[in-house]
Amino acid sequence: MNTPTDFLTALYQDEVVRYFADRYHTTPEKVLQCFLIQNQAVPVPESSPVDFYLEENEMEILRGLTSRPDI
Repeated sequence: MNTPTDFLTALYQDEVVRYFADRYHTTPEKVLQCFLIQNQAVPVPESSPVDFYLEENEMEILRGLTSRPDI
């Protein structure tokens, strides 16, 4: 059974997430944070504002990744 930590670890290491991180010159963690903020799943933190915004097609790709049962 996948735990939330396993799920996050798998997402951080996912090839697509890492590609987006390279594209935006940031970390996989920041890509997923940006995804969650843009998806309105978490509020924008005051201490670390978002430096970039994902495009809608990138958001759709990440939505697909987060709903995959194998991660």
